[in-house]
Amino acid sequence: MSKKNKEYLVIGGILLTLIIAYFSVNFLFNKGSVGQQLVEIRYKDEVIQTFDIDVDAQYVIEVERGLMHIEVLDSRYRVHDVDCPDKICEKVGWVKKGSLTTIICLPNNIILVQV
Repeated sequence: MSKKNKEYLVIGGILLTLIIAYFSVNFLFNKGSVGQQLVEIRYKDEVIQTFDIDVDAQYVIEVERGLMHIEVLDSRYRVHDVDCPDKICEKVGWVKKGSLTTIICLPNNIILVQV
């Protein structure tokens, strides 16, 4: 095998590795962005409700300190009104479909996570 053919083989191998790496990373970070995407509402690590992120809706759940309002609109969701002292979960804002962002409300022991 000539030196030129070996160079082409090495370059081809590198390109193939880069292409596989690109599609692997793209698949991991866009997990579930095609098709149905569910969000679980967990209370003390127990799933209390599940909703489809593609179905626009409003949810109100009872939490330890009162009520939590969850809005789902245009394949994204947010906590927009919650009875708790710090309201950090509201400050997270909108979470898009396929995002790895998790909304956590520590005072109420609530976690919203895409599955």
